[in-house]
Amino acid sequence: MNAINKAGTTRKPYPTQDSLFFKIQGTPEVISKAAEALETIVKKHSGSRFEFASTEEQAKEMWENRKMALFSSLQLEPGLRGWVTDVWFVSVHRSEICVALTVK
Repeated sequence: MNAINKAGTTRKPYPTQDSLFFKIQGTPEVISKAAEALETIVKKHSGSRFEFASTEEQAKEMWENRKMALFSSLQLEPGLRGWVTDVWFVSVHRSEICVALTVK
């Protein structure tokens, strides 16, 4: 997150801490329920913050900022290499595994 902030590619700075970005898709009802479930999971694992994009514009901006993490990080140190990974969940409840592993 520090790299994204230093690159100056975002409209607002992010807190400099470990972060997970989730992209939730579906009907408005599905999205709302999934966001509530994720927020509960984040709190259960002592997450310090849960931010939900309430408009399509905010969601697009947040997802683009997430994509900038790799490029911003690589700019900090010449010669760095990086790999991008995405995790796809069939069920929001399986995301608890990802959150728990990130905390470790």
